[in-house]
Amino acid sequence: MRILLIVLLCNSFLVTAQQIPEFQLMRYDEDYSGLEKDTVRDWYHRLKYKKIGKNAYISFGGDFRTQYLIMDNENWNPDTQDNDGFMLTRWLFHADLHLSEKIRVYGELQSALANSREVLVPVEENPLKLHQLFMDYKPFQETPLTFRLGRQEVSYGSTRLISLRDAPNTRRSFDGVKVLFSEGNIKTDIFYLHAVVDKTGIFDDASSPDLRLWGAFSDITTAKKELHFNFYFLGFYNKNALFYDGAGTEKRYTIASRVFKNSGTWWYDLEGGYQFGTIGSRRISAWSIALATSYRFTSIKYTPEIGLKADLISGDKDNTDKTQQTLNTMFGPGAYFGMAAPLAPSNLMDIHPDLKLRFSEKITLSCDYAFLWRYSRGEGIYRPNMVPFFEHNDASSRYIGSQISGVFFYKANKHLSLLTGLSWFNTGEYLREVSPGKNITFGFASAQLKF
Repeated sequence: MRILLIVLLCNSFLVTAQQIPEFQLMRYDEDYSGLEKDTVRDWYHRLKYKKIGKNAYISFGGDFRTQYLIMDNENWNPDTQDNDGFMLTRWLFHADLHLSEKIRVYGELQSALANSREVLVPVEENPLKLHQLFMDYKPFQETPLTFRLGRQEVSYGSTRLISLRDAPNTRRSFDGVKVLFSEGNIKTDIFYLHAVVDKTGIFDDASSPDLRLWGAFSDITTAKKELHFNFYFLGFYNKNALFYDGAGTEKRYTIASRVFKNSGTWWYDLEGGYQFGTIGSRRISAWSIALATSYRFTSIKYTPEIGLKADLISGDKDNTDKTQQTLNTMFGPGAYFGMAAPLAPSNLMDIHPDLKLRFSEKITLSCDYAFLWRYSRGEGIYRPNMVPFFEHNDASSRYIGSQISGVFFYKANKHLSLLTGLSWFNTGEYLREVSPGKNITFGFASAQLKF
């Protein structure tokens, strides 16, 4: 019944929303001011653009996602067996108020629920929260400069270090200030933020001075917009950091750059970074290199696209010395290597061949096969929140295991998308040394509606 309701609503949207701009991952990036001169005046256009003054208008929108998930041997342990699976649902509803050409206020509520989940965690269960509430101020008419103050989503670059954390259930936000500059092919953000700590109650989330992020990010494109160059400088503070070689106050700095091309038949993405700073009395010296590339065969049936991803990510060599080589992904996506085995990209070597087939404009099949090793035998693996996965690390093997996955994606129209997928994780020698080492089987079905 719920899926039928979604389909009916979506068909209604489709009839009335032919000229509406495309939805963005960051919904505050959407601009509906062009609808002022649109001759269509149905209920959906009024929802997206309602003039309330000479230079003022308000826009409403939202996002509903429901997922059914089932997993055998979660975290490679049969004791966590969930025989009938569980449901994750998430509502997002926003209002975008433009008071003038200089002042804008954006607010968003989020509700994330984990039904039939035996152990509730905030990343899956957060019944109601003020997810975003910020004000934009543009002080100069001729200078493309914006000051943003308040609670906001943040995502940069490849999202390995700073992401929305969209996949698990509860999206991430920060409290703070940001300065945005955008002119021509150059976009630069400078920011100082406190992470909002998610909790499982209602309106009980608050930003923490113990978990901070600051820095600058620039995106520069070539004249034809074929190549993008990203440059990062990030500062990170965690008062209560925990690694395999102990706890401590972490002050970490990241310098990174990225070049990528995402148009045409050949696509590639190369990123590298270095981290330094301190954790207690230990010195940080960590690094990572990531490569992703793919080629699309446009003259072959189903337009097959063959790709390859690979990462080299440093880990700590010796937990008794004064140097920490563990790369910290800070605010990573939560499902970087897939939902069956949620690992942080830290102390890892991996290689992922993948294949994508387009059966039509609406139906896509994606498959990949990931092979994972520890970079350093001196350290274990980490959860996405950078907490050690296992209490001890006395294993000798590097090989973590492999994961094969397949996902069907159906985009009914711009509002409705359906996904279903299956993953199987085959444990390697390392996991059999430090855990029960059972293979993981994971399946899901998901529907998402945007308006």
